Amino acid sequence: MQVTAGFDYVLLLEWLSEGDKRTGAELHAFLPLVGFKSEFVVCQSWEDVQQALTAAASTIRSKGVPVVHLETHGSDPWIGIPENIGFGQIGTPSVPWAQVGAFLAPLNVAADFRLLFVSAACWGSGIIAAIGGGEHPAPFACAVGFRTSVGEGRLRDSMKELYRSLKRGFTLEESVASAQRELVQGQELRLEVAVELAVKILRTTYYDAKALRKAVAGPHRRRRRARGVWDSWFPPYLQERNPTYRFESAHIDS
Repeated sequence: MQVTAGFDYVLLLEWLSEGDKRTGAELHAFLPLVGFKSEFVVCQSWEDVQQALTAAASTIRSKGVPVVHLETHGSDPWIGIPENIGFGQIGTPSVPWAQVGAFLAPLNVAADFRLLFVSAACWGSGIIAAIGGGEHPAPFACAVGFRTSVGEGRLRDSMKELYRSLKRGFTLEESVASAQRELVQGQELRLEVAVELAVKILRTTYYDAKALRKAVAGPHRRRRRARGVWDSWFPPYLQERNPTYRFESAHIDS
């Protein structure tokens, strides 16, 4: 599906632990060398991250659209209980990825649904949980995150190559592929597209075999429910303007 993601500067949020290598600061120093504007925010808490995202949404007319780049730690989704899967400083309770959605959504709306989120953290692809279940608009157009753990050095090299490739005019898909080549075997960087993620969620929720066995609603009611969630993620005015976001184009029930 053709989705547009664009940005005018990089909003680099560094939320690391004491003693960590300052990978965010290093990237901030690198970005102007390849021609990108960068705003650097050192965060000491989840509240600092929230404030930075809220400020970015309120200043989008004057500063432009950011790519939100988060340098932090992510927890292994295969270890522990689901409620503890998230991000933040080591040794402190993780912030669930799902909580980011409420703060990214207004920014994505202000960005005309073109927001790119880069999750520079181990298991950072957990940001997909931010899409929620229709409580708010989609939190991003596209997101880039790690599906595995990753060391500081490889993370740094991969992120530099991502932005270097974008500046060269590569597509986002090509840039992620180029950044992937900076990793070692067993490490994976993935591109997630919100509209594709939405299709997968609704098909699983309303139309896969397991959901259909449990269903008490008929096909028309299931479709109305799915349409309602879809319209929350991608408002009707967006669907009217861009066919990619139309519920009918997604073929949820096919």
